Amino acid sequence: MEGTTRIFRADHSHVDVPVSGGMILVVYRDDRGNPTVGCGHLVLPEDNLQVGQTITVARARDLLEKDLKRMEGAINRNVRVPLHQYEYDALVSICFNAGGGAAAIEIAGRVNQGDYQNIAEYITTFRCRNPRLRQRRITEARFFAQGIYDATH
Repeated sequence: MEGTTRIFRADHSHVDVPVSGGMILVVYRDDRGNPTVGCGHLVLPEDNLQVGQTITVARARDLLEKDLKRMEGAINRNVRVPLHQYEYDALVSICFNAGGGAAAIEIAGRVNQGDYQNIAEYITTFRCRNPRLRQRRITEARFFAQGIYDATH
């Protein structure tokens, strides 16, 4: 994906930022004010990045790979029931968005109850304070319940 994308801020203002290789290469503040770059990477002190700096597509991919490994680790450490690959993938997506710490423990606790029939409904509202997350959670719930990989926007 090339072009621009619109980032919404907590005050309902927005900024249009360039996209290259499907990644936002300029460090920006997300809707909660957190410095973010690439494919939703929350900038950490050890990244040595500041808002407004530009990174390469290669670095953005590296950050994504590290973030995904962290989320996969969180799911692997906390989920104790069998999962289909699509259920696992949905949980990684949720944790990527909501966080691999307390969020991973919270969602894993629900999944570990083994109530596979009702987990999709739970996912639709999981840590969904921002109304713009609603469609993402609905997609993740469908993903968990039915294995439907849908990346439409």
